Amino acid sequence: MNPYVPPEWRQGPHLQALYREFRAKTTGQHSPALQRLINWLRSEPMQGKLALLCSVPHQEWLLVRMNGRGLPISHLGERYRDIDAAECAIFRRRVHDRLGYTILDA
Repeated sequence: MNPYVPPEWRQGPHLQALYREFRAKTTGQHSPALQRLINWLRSEPMQGKLALLCSVPHQEWLLVRMNGRGLPISHLGERYRDIDAAECAIFRRRVHDRLGYTILDA
């Protein structure tokens, strides 16, 4: 675990609370604690980063992984018809990938 990760991000209940806040409002202004986590999760290098690809404007989004500059993206087989559901899926996967914690979608 990265020693620079705040201790509260190592606690499941705290991450679950931040996820509930994010799920209630995936875009716009967030609390300082949630915004800090989002900024950190989005700060990954481009190679290997999760992203959303809009396959049908305003109707369908695909979960993809970036493979580096000039390389094709990898489709991960997940499709979403709701942008908020897609954003929540990326949030949960990024938390798991970077912090090793599985967020329950409850």
